[in-house]
Amino acid sequence: MPSTSTRVRLSVAAALCVLPLGLVWSATSGILTPGFTIYGDCSYSYEVYCTPDAYIPGSYIPGADVLGAQATARVFLVFAAVVLAYAAVGTRTPFARRLVRAATVAIGVALALAVSARAVAAVVCLLAALALVAPAAWRRPRKSELFGPGPVDR
Repeated sequence: MPSTSTRVRLSVAAALCVLPLGLVWSATSGILTPGFTIYGDCSYSYEVYCTPDAYIPGSYIPGADVLGAQATARVFLVFAAVVLAYAAVGTRTPFARRLVRAATVAIGVALALAVSARAVAAVVCLLAALALVAPAAWRRPRKSELFGPGPVDR
């Protein structure tokens, strides 16, 4: 199986960081509150005037969906997507490598927030993005990358 280029991996990971922004992170169902009765005093009042029983009906409180664009993790997801897109189209420099490492940390934080919100689809997307980016970002550089071209590398 041929391996994909780093540019493609970074581009796909950037897209996978944008995708959870449109997914539902949490959903609450609507609830119907029960009604209640305020009892009057007609059963024990000797006066002509009495207060009858009053029934107050319940109310419906609709549920709500929280999208990824409304979740706390959106800051980390947008940061990671922008950095990964920048690294995909730019040149490979040590600064870009540090940015991609910061993006993997941001993806990890967003992943933790997605797990805490039980957003399964977002967790899958973020795990795939980490699997694409983390091995290349966190591998140790070769000796020639650390010290520049030496007499053997020319």
